[in-house]
Amino acid sequence: MKYLLLLLLLNGPSVLPAIDHYEPGDTLYVWATSGLVLRKAPSLGAAKLSSIPYGTALVALNYNQDKSFEVEAVPGFVSQGKQYPPVMLRGDFAWVVFQGDTGFVFNGYLSKMPALHFSASKNDRPPVFENFGVWAQRNFGLVAEIRRGTGEYGLPSSAKTVFGNGFVLDGWSEKDSEGRAILPDISMEEAFLIFNYLEHYEWDVRHVPQETAEYPWVFNRTGDREWRFSGGACEHKILYLPEEKMVVTTSHCIE
Repeated sequence: MKYLLLLLLLNGPSVLPAIDHYEPGDTLYVWATSGLVLRKAPSLGAAKLSSIPYGTALVALNYNQDKSFEVEAVPGFVSQGKQYPPVMLRGDFAWVVFQGDTGFVFNGYLSKMPALHFSASKNDRPPVFENFGVWAQRNFGLVAEIRRGTGEYGLPSSAKTVFGNGFVLDGWSEKDSEGRAILPDISMEEAFLIFNYLEHYEWDVRHVPQETAEYPWVFNRTGDREWRFSGGACEHKILYLPEEKMVVTTSHCIE
């Protein structure tokens, strides 16, 4: 069952806001798989002090600042004759200490949530990230799990899982598979990073087979805060509620 978090715009570059808020003393985790650059000053062109690996826990020394910078997270592409924009992450700089160096790191790839575990694969295969439910249970604890009915292969035909931070996953499997995720206190940027890694979106964009030159993604904008994504046999919808700091997603996959 897939719970996908899609935040991609079609009319111009897709710009996602940085982590909503943090204060001095908050622990922030690096979600950039290639690592983040610790810089001497709060600027993308400032001198590099060191590289901070994916998953590293950092303590913030300052408040969240204005979202003044943008970096390209995933390049744009053309698929089936249609141009799709790059995904741009918007943010500012967090002031942190890493291995004795005090410096600044772009906060568009930071989250209060611990990063997903993953294992690297061969060059022709995307990295393998852990299951979303396994990650959520390990970091936030399992509050309740309800399973009903018996579906194919003896699996439950419906299931609801509630985690300690308020995440709720619902899934149904009759003729097709359907899912819904309610994710409070999460930003658009964090939602995109989870989607990106679980569905290896960036990897697919950067590794299109030369013989086809076609991307397996189709996007449709249906409102100011609602987006639809089609990939293979699956249709996904995401609704972002900024006032509530909540993401709600649904998915429908034909089996």
